[in-house]
Amino acid sequence: MIFEGIQPPYVAFYGQAIRFHCEAAMESIDFIHSFASMTNKKNGEYELTGELTDQILNHLHNVFLHAASISRYFWPTTKGENKIHQKRASQLRSIFNIDGNNPLKSRKLRNCLEHFDENLDKYLNEKPVVGFIIPSYVGGEIESDGVPVHLFRAFYIDTAIFEVLGERFDVQPIVNAICDLHSGVDVR
Repeated sequence: MIFEGIQPPYVAFYGQAIRFHCEAAMESIDFIHSFASMTNKKNGEYELTGELTDQILNHLHNVFLHAASISRYFWPTTKGENKIHQKRASQLRSIFNIDGNNPLKSRKLRNCLEHFDENLDKYLNEKPVVGFIIPSYVGGEIESDGVPVHLFRAFYIDTAIFEVLGERFDVQPIVNAICDLHSGVDVR
């Protein structure tokens, strides 16, 4: 017999799986929040070392990877016998009060990070990489004055944008969506 969605006792398993991703992302969100608080207290007077830059970017990357993983529970692939994945997703969206405007739904986000290796191949091979090449950057938006700028990963503090291989993501809506979900994912 095929059940239309998730059998009630099994909802807890999905809650646990989603909670894992929320909690992992929340640890990184806390780190980023601590960094933002420090920069606000020091009015921009702080030393941004290479190590701190990498930590910030790693934590942002972690938040977005877990956001992409969470997304799969609510907006799965269309594959699946008897639409089992779509039925599960529909039920989970209802249980967790997730609507179609949720920023976690972004396929751009999922595809950018879930296929990172392929995207890196394309980024480096589709056109010549000339101009400024910056592997990691944290700071204000870069004014290039017409010279191409290639960033592996960047976080623009002034606009709260996370950039990966030329794809830009607004950080705050993703953080808000994870925080909202985290507060409601207490299914045990």
